[in-house]
Amino acid sequence: MERRGIGKKLAGMAAAVMLMVLMMGMTSLAAAKTEGLGFGQAITNMDEDASIVHYYKFQVKKPGAVSVSAVGVSNGYYVGLNIALCNAKGKVLEECYVNNMSSYEDSRQVTFGVNKGGYQIRIQTPYRYVLSSAFQSWPEKSGNTRTKAVTLKRKALKKGVVGIGESAKKADWYKIVLKKPAKFSLEFSAYCNRYLYVTVIPSKKAKIGGSGNMYVRNSTMTQNYRTTTGKKLPAGTYYVRVWRGAGGNSATNGIYTLRWK
Repeated sequence: MERRGIGKKLAGMAAAVMLMVLMMGMTSLAAAKTEGLGFGQAITNMDEDASIVHYYKFQVKKPGAVSVSAVGVSNGYYVGLNIALCNAKGKVLEECYVNNMSSYEDSRQVTFGVNKGGYQIRIQTPYRYVLSSAFQSWPEKSGNTRTKAVTLKRKALKKGVVGIGESAKKADWYKIVLKKPAKFSLEFSAYCNRYLYVTVIPSKKAKIGGSGNMYVRNSTMTQNYRTTTGKKLPAGTYYVRVWRGAGGNSATNGIYTLRWK
């Protein structure tokens, strides 16, 4: 009777576990593998086991852009992969699909604007695959508030990073100081996953003609700033805000350049 009681108890526990699995999904049984990923290193994975979640950890020592290339192989054909960029604790910052091309060397890559810190690439797939990454430093010197705006000098190029995972409200601030009435132009280039915006805000109530905004995604735009009547803007300080826009969120990321032409 005692053995039967134990058997019934184990059967009941097993049934409860199976019920939890059905409720939570099969991914709850997935195993995890974690290993380091060096920039420029190619990693080949031969598991072909969809139950394994692979994490590849890496460190970024300065702001910049991380590019990830990946391609899967199924029955002799190249296939695309779903990957995710996570923070050091494994929280997903953005999920992406890396499309397949004709060969590994030509495989499409995804690029993330990142700040200093630890990150992980997550892959879970039934296919064999090859993964590699590269990093490009992108030095930034901007103000994080309007009062700390960094001066943008004429013809000088400023670089900036809109880091993935940071607050969606974070913005980079610059300022242009007109010592006498003048018109000016700004050139804005951005390599990003969603639109990045530039807004010019005068310290005085100068009426800027047209739109004070420009927005760019993987392109370059130049905009001229003058009064509503096309005349020179009055002398004073004009603040330049680089931000994610009203619809942006913490997954919006990229790198950019800004120049007062």
